[in-house]
Amino acid sequence: MVKNDPLDLAKRVAFCLTLDGAVETFPFGEHFHVMRVYEKMFALIHYKDGRLYVSAKCEPEKGEYLREEYQAIIPGYHLNKTHWISVVVTEEEQMDFELEKAILANSYQLVFSKLSKKKQAEIRGF
Repeated sequence: MVKNDPLDLAKRVAFCLTLDGAVETFPFGEHFHVMRVYEKMFALIHYKDGRLYVSAKCEPEKGEYLREEYQAIIPGYHLNKTHWISVVVTEEEQMDFELEKAILANSYQLVFSKLSKKKQAEIRGF
């Protein structure tokens, strides 16, 4: 049986790609996976110093709550600290992947909701 790798970047990217209209881009280099919907970034996923950083947009109040509740969640790494959070995953510090998926889905929804109705309809195929 293969051990589930907590530092598996590919499974986070794969989850993001299940969201309507989401694409993976590399504007900051091949090691920085930028997830976008209609050219708007909703996640940044990368490794640094043996840690996996999963950064996502978040409402300021919710971000503050999550940072207080979970040691692995910090203000957005190299991003706007008010509107972004980063989940820092290490071999020792792991977070429930379902919570990570909820954070990513929330970020996607925040960005998607700011798109024009026309762009939203195009993404949804209406």
